[in-house]
Formats: sequence, C-alpha cells, structure tokens
Amino acid sequence: MESSNENNKDVSSIEEKFQSILLSTGNINREYLIRDIIFATDRVFADLYASKTNPNDVFKRIYFQLKEIAYSYKADAVINCHFEQRSALYEGEKVTEIFAYGTVIQFTQTTFA
Repeated sequence: MESSNENNKDVSSIEEKFQSILLSTGNINREYLIRDIIFATDRVFADLYASKTNPNDVFKRIYFQLKEIAYSYKADAVINCHFEQRSALYEGEKVTEIFAYGTVIQFTQTTFA
C-alpha cells in the first residue's frame, strides 16, 4: 500500500512535467508544428456562478486534461483553446459541464547564422 507521501510525490512529479506545457486561448508568435486537435470534457460538482465558487478551481481539471494529452504527444503547447460550459443537474446535484478543445503543437528550433 502506498503512503500519502508517495502519492504526493507522484502528483508533484506529474505537475512538474505539465508545468512547461503552455495553454493559450489564442495563437502564439513562434514557429511551431501542428500535431493534432484535442478534446476534453469534465463534470464538476459546483455551481460556477455561486459567489463562493472560484472559476479557476472549476476549470483546473480540464486544464490538467489538456496538458496531459499534450504531454502524451511530447508537445510544447495547446493553442487556440476554447472552453464551453453549461450548468446542469446531474443525479440531483448542480454541476458545471465543461467541453474544451485546442490545437496541440511542438515548437520548432530556429538557428541563426
């Protein structure tokens, strides 16, 4: 059985790997190769519009999913990300359902003479 310290190390290691992957809702001013279009969905048991709700916390898992998929491509970024959300009832509880997509890219190396 793994201890919570080992689990925390695993989570920290994964977060460090994903830290360098850029998410952008627009394009970037850098040379890159397009790898693929990716999609992610999430259902968060939270009312996005409640005064106590932090929207950054609601979208945290969807950001993680996009970075996780980009990491599987050994990519550097996901650009032109779009996020759609809706409030719904799921099993009697108010939830926020999120659909996200973007373009996975790898930066190209440039050399100067």
